[in-house]
Amino acid sequence: MSKPGATLTIPIEDGVAASASVGRTVSAGLCRPDWCPSQSDRVVWIRGDGPKGNEMTTRFGLTLASAALLVATMFAQDRTARTARSDGAITTFAFETLASRNPGFDRTAHVYPEAHDLAGQNNPNVGDIRLDGIVIDAVTHTPAELQLVTSARIILDDAVDERRGGANIATGYGIGADTDTWIDEGNGSVTPTADDVAAAHGNFNLTSISAVRENVGTVSYELRFAQPTDTVLLWERGSTGDVLVDAVDDGGTVVGTLLVLDGANDGDAVSTYTPTGLVVTTYVEDDFLNHGQELGSVGLRLPQAVPTVRFTAYQEAEGDGAVRYNGPDLKVIALAPQ
Repeated sequence: MSKPGATLTIPIEDGVAASASVGRTVSAGLCRPDWCPSQSDRVVWIRGDGPKGNEMTTRFGLTLASAALLVATMFAQDRTARTARSDGAITTFAFETLASRNPGFDRTAHVYPEAHDLAGQNNPNVGDIRLDGIVIDAVTHTPAELQLVTSARIILDDAVDERRGGANIATGYGIGADTDTWIDEGNGSVTPTADDVAAAHGNFNLTSISAVRENVGTVSYELRFAQPTDTVLLWERGSTGDVLVDAVDDGGTVVGTLLVLDGANDGDAVSTYTPTGLVVTTYVEDDFLNHGQELGSVGLRLPQAVPTVRFTAYQEAEGDGAVRYNGPDLKVIALAPQ
């Protein structure tokens, strides 16, 4: 399996050998700013190395199946070689999360289900969790100094969830959060649109997330901010999901990359996440709930201010050497320009 940073060589119709760095200069299934394929097409842009010269760029369409295979190859990595990778100088930092719950919200109606270890007991973690600020290097940043996601784009989601429907991306909010008035949230859906994904992140409710299920397939989506940012704040429910993060400039160029790790099945690599002490629940639909996991957090310093950040997760079938990102369930906010 190819690793990001390796090189693919692909024969094309005119006999020119073409190559590109995996996960960097190849873009499969992505729209360019000046051109976008239909839903039935997948497109790869490749820098040519053949007789037409290194500056030739060839664009050609692939079938959906072959495109999915290429995307899978682009994003996959050998488990034995996985480390926190930062090709474009994305660096991480720890920050403190300042948050609150609604003291007036009635949680007594929400109990753990029969199959849970705490069956029948009240669940104290339901409802909203409002982000009231963050602390970086002893400096407090209020919500007025942060910015929310304004739009999203689902690039690829090729899994099939035969049980619940949809693919791998889902959106959700805290159990009971729809009746809690502490802070707004997005909606819950197993078939979310790009607008649903944007709405999940476009608020200060830390229970309002976009989740990735763990069916075999590749997920890649982008989140966009109104103003370019060089500081992204990431929360992950459970600290149990790897995610490949790309910083994307206005021209669509990836200027920085980092593989955030959960530390599970990652060789000697440790988790990138820091525990927050905040336990969140998730409601997607009546038979699709999570009754509580602690949020982990990580701050990302990008090499330059960008308007768009891309998140990718890959999941192979279980087996020796399988690449499994374990379904990152994310909340993403950014610092506003200071």
